[in-house]
Amino acid sequence: MRNVLDIGCGAGNNSIRLLTEIGLDVDCDLCDLSEPMLIRAQERVAAETTGIIRTFQGDIRYLPLSEKSYDVILAAAVLHHLRNDEDWEATFSKIFSLLRPGGSLWITDLISHEHRGVDQLMWSRYAGYLIEQGGRRYQQEVFDYIDKEDSPRPVTY
Repeated sequence: MRNVLDIGCGAGNNSIRLLTEIGLDVDCDLCDLSEPMLIRAQERVAAETTGIIRTFQGDIRYLPLSEKSYDVILAAAVLHHLRNDEDWEATFSKIFSLLRPGGSLWITDLISHEHRGVDQLMWSRYAGYLIEQGGRRYQQEVFDYIDKEDSPRPVTY
């Protein structure tokens, strides 16, 4: 593994975790809408690798990234912000064009599940986690926000 793209990198947590686990120096391209988060991510990721770190501010669909250039693309807590089928299809088309042959896309995100029982269990566990973090009011605020702003889809979308 030599080249990693972190979409919606935030403060770089997932890139750092990957670098810590693989123990190799790799080049990391960090992408986020927020310039302050990119600055923070660049500082933090630079402490974990001697590889080249580049930052890109903007929407992944419109960034000038080279096709077939990434071994791994990370997408953590970002895809649920896509609003409709057109957004999903354009984003996944772009992502897959960026992967090298044999490359992989690693997704961690809010999802829904096709099996009703699994979906209910997942959201119930998430509710419990939110209650532990901030109480029932906090849990309800998060779920209200998800209903208003996010569009979780099944992984098999």
